[in-house]
Amino acid sequence: MGLVSAKEIWLEMGRRNPSMLRTLTAMREREEETLRKARPRKAAILRTISATAEQVQTDEEFLQAVEAERVKQEHDALCARCSYTVDTCHECRYNTKDFTYRRYDNPFFACIPLCAKYKTQQEQRRIAKLMGIGGVGERFRSRSFATFHETPATRAAVRACKQFCAEVRENPKAQGIMLIGGYGTGKTHLAVAILRETAEAGIPGMFVVVPDLLGKMRASFNLKDGKADELVTTAKNAPLLVLDDLGAENPSPWVVELIYVLINHRYEHMLPTVITTNCNGRELEEMFGRRVVSRLAEMTVPVNIRAEDYRMRGSC
Repeated sequence: MGLVSAKEIWLEMGRRNPSMLRTLTAMREREEETLRKARPRKAAILRTISATAEQVQTDEEFLQAVEAERVKQEHDALCARCSYTVDTCHECRYNTKDFTYRRYDNPFFACIPLCAKYKTQQEQRRIAKLMGIGGVGERFRSRSFATFHETPATRAAVRACKQFCAEVRENPKAQGIMLIGGYGTGKTHLAVAILRETAEAGIPGMFVVVPDLLGKMRASFNLKDGKADELVTTAKNAPLLVLDDLGAENPSPWVVELIYVLINHRYEHMLPTVITTNCNGRELEEMFGRRVVSRLAEMTVPVNIRAEDYRMRGSC
């Protein structure tokens, strides 16, 4: 039996299934029309998708390039008017599993950047899973600058926190901030507001209640599950770290050394850090020593909040 030509196969397919033949013929005609219109713009298409002529040599590759250009333009237009937040960005069609599969099918989709908000969301979820109850508590998860009850006593602190957010968006090595004040002055609320604000700019952050972190690490050491190292490594390298309630823990030698290792790493790598504490500089030095406080003095701007305890307002 001799070789069968492609034309003969096509004719035989049409004889057996005329409907399929019509569908395939129409598809091929659309592809030919797409190629005809796109060929004069080939150089512009390659620039848009950051591809070279060597990568686009066949008609099939050129059709993929044309599709990538169209989808990138649609993506960029939608991204420019994005209405999604870090909490909802997984709903965007460009962050779904279906679109991830399309990236695998068309290599030129690499020109479509991964969403910064979505990457932040995924990192925040990883950190939340790692921290468990040591992260932002249920009461504070919805807190933001918009929900903060500003008073004359807290106005300067709010302004400083918003200024810090603006600086971090422009400079990933911006100087941190230390919120100092008594109980119920809004320090944790403002720290969470900073996290939410910077997350919307695509900057993932880690929220650590210091006593809870130490408790989780002790439990990990006892269980020998390896999570202690992961916790410390994540806290050391987070693009933005909040250390909430520094100084509330019992400063044993082990605690002092851990805090030093954490602070020193972020100091040396100039990573922005937000700290809330009820303690003044002298008290922190008595707990953690001069080497920690000296670094904190250089890597953070102190913001004193002299306000009354909002939890006690109206009580006897």
